[in-house]
Amino acid sequence: MGRPRLGIGTYGKITRSEVGDGRWVARTRFRDFDGVTRQVKAHGRSGAKAEAALKESLTRRQYAGGGAGLTPDSLVGKLLDCWMADVRESDRAPQTVDYYERAIEKIVRPALGSITIRECTTARVDAFLRAVPAVSSARDARVVLRQVFSLAARYDLVPSNPVADAYRPPASRSVPRALTVDDVRELRARISRWQEEQRLGPKRAHDLVEIIDVMLGTGARIGEVLALRWQDVSGLDGDSRVTVTICGTVVTANKRGCSRQDHPKTKAGYRSVTVPSFTVDALRRQQQRQIPSKEGLIFPTRLGTARWPSNVRTAWRQVRGDDYAWVRPHSFRKTVGTMVERELGVGAASAQLGHSGTAVTERHYIERALEAPDTSSILEKLGQTVP
Repeated sequence: MGRPRLGIGTYGKITRSEVGDGRWVARTRFRDFDGVTRQVKAHGRSGAKAEAALKESLTRRQYAGGGAGLTPDSLVGKLLDCWMADVRESDRAPQTVDYYERAIEKIVRPALGSITIRECTTARVDAFLRAVPAVSSARDARVVLRQVFSLAARYDLVPSNPVADAYRPPASRSVPRALTVDDVRELRARISRWQEEQRLGPKRAHDLVEIIDVMLGTGARIGEVLALRWQDVSGLDGDSRVTVTICGTVVTANKRGCSRQDHPKTKAGYRSVTVPSFTVDALRRQQQRQIPSKEGLIFPTRLGTARWPSNVRTAWRQVRGDDYAWVRPHSFRKTVGTMVERELGVGAASAQLGHSGTAVTERHYIERALEAPDTSSILEKLGQTVP
């Protein structure tokens, strides 16, 4: 009966012998990834050292079947580059690609880029993630590393993904907070005062009030509002109801500028909403400004191009004041969700905000009521006595 064939990537019995001058050689048979069994050997100053050197060589050989020219001894930095090349060739959104690039260049590469793939063990990844100062940055790093080492596992560069069992940073536990009617009134007044303080030159963020009023009247994200075109508004020139169709968003791509994307963040985000009168007034004021735009944008730059959401956020931080430091453009979206939920229920709030279901709406967009509804008339029955 013949000798059993070795499995691919496995080796047989190791033998060792002295070859003279205090040198030893360790030998074995290894079945390579092309299916051919070859003799592999290593030398050392003792039999044990020769065998140890051979086992290390075999370990490298076992995982040398990786792709893209990578081996377990390649640097993690090269693995990051390989993964990012795949991401750029995929159908990921530009803002997603930018998110990955920022996490890699600012967090992951400085700490792990110069070690080998083999050295990037679960313990090392765990220690790195725990050492990242900001929890949000640690979450970003883990998201990237898990996908990067999934690629490494696919290329047989590691026996298993070292990130899978590493430290998992706690999820964000921010509690939704909505503005009151008085808050909105005060903030709108602050915008007007801030704009009036400037006496010379073009008015800074001249349409910030209008942008906020459209956000409050639709519940749309800031990128979705900045992507609105006049063709997306219906009924503005008549006396009937006015509707706004959310059908795009503005995306910013690192080193590639800012542009309008012809679909919202999610499929469920495509929706038409009927807007209140104050939003209609804001749209009409903006229409009177007649700002030219090739794409017909409602809120373009003075050059007619898509507007950077970050520029609106910068202007907003200058307006809101320290007492409203917690208010961000996304706070207006949470305010809309909370108000609609109070009146019409979570289903209506979810539809208004363009969510595919109510779970995200409830968890992230609706401020919990501190006072329970008046159910005393219902509970009164529990106190009734038998006549």
